Amino acid sequence: MARLIDHARCSKPRRYLVAAGVTALAAGLRLFLAVTLEPRPPILLLFTGAAGVSAWFGGLGPALLTIALSSVLDVCFFDLADPVHQWTDLVDLGIFALVALAVAWLCESLHTARRLAEDRARELALVSAGERAWKDRYEAAVRASGHILYDFDRSSGRAMFSGACLPILGYSAQELGERIDWSALVHPDDLPRYLASREGGSLAVEYRVRHRDGRYVTLHDVGEQVHDAGGQVVRVVGFLKDVTAQRQAEALVRASEERLRLAVEATGLGVTATVFARDGSVRFEWTREARRLFDVADDVELTLADLLARVHSDDLPAARAAVQAALDPDGDGSDNLEFRIVRRDGSVRWLGCQGRTVFDNSVQPPRPLRNIGILRDVTERKATAAQLAESFALIDALVMKAPIGMAFIDREYRYVRVNDKLAEFNGLPPAGHIGLTVAEVVPTLWPMLEPFLRDGLRDGLERVNIEMEGDPRGSGSLRHWLLSQYPIRVGDRLLGVGITVIETTAQKRIEASLREADQRKDTFIATLAHELRNPLAPIRNALALLAVARDSPERSAGVAVIGRQVEQMAHLLEDLLDVSRITRGRLTLRREPITLASVMARAAETAEPWIHSRRHRFDVDLPATPVILDADPMRLAQVFSNLFTNAAKYTEPGGAIRVSAVVLDERVRICVADTGVGIAAEHLPRLFEMFSQVGPTQSRSEGGLGIGLALARGLVEMHGGQISAHSEGLGHGSEFIVDLPLAVADTATRPRARPGPVLAARPSGWRIVVADDNVDNADTLAMLLEAFGNEVHTVYDGEAAIRACAEFRPDVVFLDIGMPKLDGYDVCRWIRQQPWGARTMLIAQTGWGQDEDRRRAEAAGFDHHLTKPADPDRLIALLSRSADPRSAA
Repeated sequence: MARLIDHARCSKPRRYLVAAGVTALAAGLRLFLAVTLEPRPPILLLFTGAAGVSAWFGGLGPALLTIALSSVLDVCFFDLADPVHQWTDLVDLGIFALVALAVAWLCESLHTARRLAEDRARELALVSAGERAWKDRYEAAVRASGHILYDFDRSSGRAMFSGACLPILGYSAQELGERIDWSALVHPDDLPRYLASREGGSLAVEYRVRHRDGRYVTLHDVGEQVHDAGGQVVRVVGFLKDVTAQRQAEALVRASEERLRLAVEATGLGVTATVFARDGSVRFEWTREARRLFDVADDVELTLADLLARVHSDDLPAARAAVQAALDPDGDGSDNLEFRIVRRDGSVRWLGCQGRTVFDNSVQPPRPLRNIGILRDVTERKATAAQLAESFALIDALVMKAPIGMAFIDREYRYVRVNDKLAEFNGLPPAGHIGLTVAEVVPTLWPMLEPFLRDGLRDGLERVNIEMEGDPRGSGSLRHWLLSQYPIRVGDRLLGVGITVIETTAQKRIEASLREADQRKDTFIATLAHELRNPLAPIRNALALLAVARDSPERSAGVAVIGRQVEQMAHLLEDLLDVSRITRGRLTLRREPITLASVMARAAETAEPWIHSRRHRFDVDLPATPVILDADPMRLAQVFSNLFTNAAKYTEPGGAIRVSAVVLDERVRICVADTGVGIAAEHLPRLFEMFSQVGPTQSRSEGGLGIGLALARGLVEMHGGQISAHSEGLGHGSEFIVDLPLAVADTATRPRARPGPVLAARPSGWRIVVADDNVDNADTLAMLLEAFGNEVHTVYDGEAAIRACAEFRPDVVFLDIGMPKLDGYDVCRWIRQQPWGARTMLIAQTGWGQDEDRRRAEAAGFDHHLTKPADPDRLIALLSRSADPRSAA
């Protein structure tokens, strides 16, 4: 009902209409009663009630309207209209107004009080509902968080529990609060600590509590004491948190950290932690092993300056750069450095450092927070690495610079490593081989190499010194190699094959040359036998003729034949000796200024018998001005006599030989051309080699030993010149060109006139000893000397020579060098030691004709050295040059 007359719920016009209506109703009722009742009802009764209704329904404003209207109506229509009762009615009107106002104020106050009460009631209802919702949400949150709430009453000793009691302990909150003594669940070892916390100790404590299934759960108890007015603790409230899993995890972490520490210590690694504070300070939290590696005591506070002071001065710039790079926020924060430290005892150790810096990216620029790293001693590894580097460098140098080709090929036939020599063989740089297959590098050789490599890469077979030939570069030049392959394994796994390649092209050429030289040697020996037999035949025939012809022309002819053939054999042997001397560098030139014309004349004189006998036309065209050479006249004449003789031999009878010379700058070029048989092109490159023959020797009786041109080239080159041959082919003749230097100004003086031959008288009246183990040579020489009128004593060994000289006291002694018992050198020395031996002429006669043999004979005391067969004319000249033997030169 109260809600029906609540003027706050009605609109303002409605409340005032209600007030006017109530006033009209009261006026109508008083009018009605005034007619029917006597005396008239007072204004206080009806209009006061109308004012009360307006105030109750509409509030103070409508009530005031009712009072105003009631007063107006009363004045106009009721009491004041009667003059008799006018003053009494005014008093009643006044009382009415006061009473009506009191009633209106009272109604308004009641309405206000009622509204305040209702508002308070509503507020109280809302608070109670919020508290209940908050409490429900809090308990749900506590249960969800896994905590237990408790309220312990000190006076009763009982506790109330809520939250996650059942999940944590297996008991409900009601069971824990009503039927179970909490202290009975606490582990006996932890009970004193728990009770102490309840007696005023620490309100944060951990202890173990028995679960319903018998296991113990570790709880973290945090509480707060509640005091009464007197300051006494009456209650303890708090919460319990299950930290069993956390403590187990911490135990596992501690065990893991301990294992890690032991492992790190066992490996010798030191762990470093560097913390960077906001104020710029740095704190080093290094393990004991890290301090030991850096040679820092455990109780010393580490500073960056102290650590850098330990770093070797040569490595300090790199260490500073690594620190700056690790602290650079634009980098990745990593550091990886190896450096040396100098320990307190002066020793130097290598350390390796690896770490990473963590940055605070919430600020700009990012600030370093900490750096975590490890330290390790790498001194031994560095030493080992240095040794390995030296070994690898040595091996690499040996492999890369080896004179044989070497490579490693993987199972896909690809080059992995190639040395310089194999790269040279293949015509491709070493780096150009890597990654390419053998077929790609040497496609022309792949058909031959594929089965060879397959044996190693597929079957793991080793092949050694396999001969192979081919043209890897496609140049048209055939090359030869010896190939070997060695399978390379790691355990049971085949990595590939190592191959070695030895080029034998030069060796094959040498072998071919040796075979050719051996063939030329056989030809030379056969030719030499032929050339030696040729003179022996007429000598034998001449001897037979001498045996039957006495003092007749045939006897003189036989002697002439023997002389010519012996001279030919001597010339043949002398050429062989000259070639040997040139080959060994033992030939000495006796240079002097000579004219080219004199050399040509001497050479032509030597070759004249051949030219005359074959009826050749011989033309010489020399410059009008004398051409002066600084040369050995005998040796240079020997060169051209060989050329002239060859031209005469190899030109058909009636041919032509032309010699011409031209001066070009400081040299003279002499050309010897003929119309002979010519030279095949394939023979020209080997024409000046020893024992070289341009065709079968049996086909031409004039063919020599094949040493004349080799001797000519050697003599020309010794004079600083060159010799070459040209021919258009067989049947087109040949041309030999000799290029010689002219004599320089200092030596180009007028050539000396060579003395003519000295006609010596036949020596006679000498006492002579001939000692030679060749009986025929000794006897024939003795007979020759006796025929000249000398007294000759002949012996055949060294001891007999000494006895004969001691007894005979000779003027001249001919000694063979290679005699039995005592050689000629010993006999010569013995003679020179005798008082009479100083005046004796000693002549060495031997088959050894090298310059070294001549020097040795001179050192032993010989006056002269004659090479067998000795020229009788020279022998006579030696004995006839002076009146006594010791004056002979």
